[in-house]
Amino acid sequence: MNVLTRTPENTNLLQPSKYIMTFDRIGSTQYFCQSVNLPGVSVGQALISFPSLDVYAPGNKIAYNNFNIEFIVDEELKTWQHMYNWFLSFASPEGTDDRNLKTEIQNNYKRQQKKEYSDATLTILSALNNPILRIEFTNMFPVSLSDVIFDTKLSADDIVSADVSFVYESFKFVPITA
Repeated sequence: MNVLTRTPENTNLLQPSKYIMTFDRIGSTQYFCQSVNLPGVSVGQALISFPSLDVYAPGNKIAYNNFNIEFIVDEELKTWQHMYNWFLSFASPEGTDDRNLKTEIQNNYKRQQKKEYSDATLTILSALNNPILRIEFTNMFPVSLSDVIFDTKLSADDIVSADVSFVYESFKFVPITA
């Protein structure tokens, strides 16, 4: 921003459809992803009590909102099964042998240090579809996967989608230099 004019250098507005979502663990998500959110953050507060007044100070622990995506479910349910298998890799009702097998299947896409986690990248694109910013999420894992609804009242042209919610350790902004 120029001090004299107070006009930003870039006046292009963020467009909601200009992004690419990639996961280290689930490759099909990039193609079938319909929507994502840049999670909000919050920080606690500390109460400092004086005899006649309570004063608040900023806390020192940041809390991230969940990261959510909506994705299209293909006719073989493979996109939904990839997410489901991720759940089974750390919480399979069949026991540890099944969890290890599901983890191995999921990790064939990319070798992970922590088998339950995945890193992910949200790439923001310019109005001309050039990457301008990456938001890198560290150590994500899913915490909820929505139902797949079959409904005879819908037409064959309606698209079936599902939602998945993730928690993660942190995220950071990485500018892309030309």
